[in-house]
Amino acid sequence: MSSIQATEQDTTKFLSKLEQISAQQIIICRQLDELLHLMQMPSESVMEVVEKLSTPMGLEMQTLAIQMTHKLKEA
Repeated sequence: MSSIQATEQDTTKFLSKLEQISAQQIIICRQLDELLHLMQMPSESVMEVVEKLSTPMGLEMQTLAIQMTHKLKEA
């Protein structure tokens, strides 16, 4: 059985990627905390909460709202 040895450059790249992932996770956790807070506030509109959810996914809010409205009318 053979093993693969990483070079110092490979290790540095790997650790850099891990740091980037960690930073992104921190941002996502903050956004989720904000979303949970918004969902607990009765004065917030449902569409504002959905917008917060869809923004990281890269969806256009207007398109999503139209699709959701059509689905609700069909039901």
